[in-house]
Amino acid sequence: MTAFAKLHPVTKVAFFVAAFVLTLAAGNPVFSAISLCTALLCMTQSGGRAFFNSTVFSLIIVAVAGLFNMLFAHYGNTVLFTVGDTDFLLEPLFYGLNQGVVMVGVMLWFRVLSYVQDSAETAYLFRFAPRTALLFSMVLGFLPRFNSKLRDIRDAQKGLCSSADKSFSYKCKAALSNLSALVTYSLESSIITADSMTARGYNSRAVSPSRYKMTARDFALTAYFSLSFCYIVFAKISHRLVFVFEPDIYFKSNDIAATVLFGSLMLVPFAVEITEVILWKRASLKA
Repeated sequence: MTAFAKLHPVTKVAFFVAAFVLTLAAGNPVFSAISLCTALLCMTQSGGRAFFNSTVFSLIIVAVAGLFNMLFAHYGNTVLFTVGDTDFLLEPLFYGLNQGVVMVGVMLWFRVLSYVQDSAETAYLFRFAPRTALLFSMVLGFLPRFNSKLRDIRDAQKGLCSSADKSFSYKCKAALSNLSALVTYSLESSIITADSMTARGYNSRAVSPSRYKMTARDFALTAYFSLSFCYIVFAKISHRLVFVFEPDIYFKSNDIAATVLFGSLMLVPFAVEITEVILWKRASLKA
């Protein structure tokens, strides 16, 4: 995703805060489904393989959550089937599926966030707390480096220790050895980074000019995100968005305007990408 990534960091943060909070707090399967589907739409911009992997992952997590809740929770009025003296009901299955959709939707939006937000933008957003911004951006950068280093350590251990022992104790010892090597690497990296910053004269109180400028589109989108978020929260607080999961499944109240606003809000990243593609193709045809 390149077009949405070009937006101002404040605009992007306004969107993701609204997306995360509303997806988690709505308690509405329509909102959950909209959030998951729009997140998958955004994943299509990252390539076919990423979309396929995300779809498979989503289906597995949602199915496991639904079945797990149905097996261990017994409430509701709609019996699906009976095994022995135990009734398995629709209501816990539906609730588990909804919770799985919420969880996967939030995880996918976090993945989209990692595509459109870099460490420099994170430091800009937390410029009022430069030490926190630096720590947060460094942690985000260290995670993929640690995963790569852990794979290197495992490969090295396999090459050095070609033992046929595959017992549980051997696997535990190998895992502890890999963890020890990774911790040693992380400590050495932190010392090297600290020495490098000291040598370069790092000053957390230094003022640096911002390269991010709010455009008219940024102001308009930020205002739209904020107003939509406020209206949907108001609808939720005033009990206009109430979905009942037990003992029966039904809408107690449903604010159509809030649902439409949420759907259009969650479609903004995909719409920005599509608009950019259309404008680019039109410019290419004119040229």
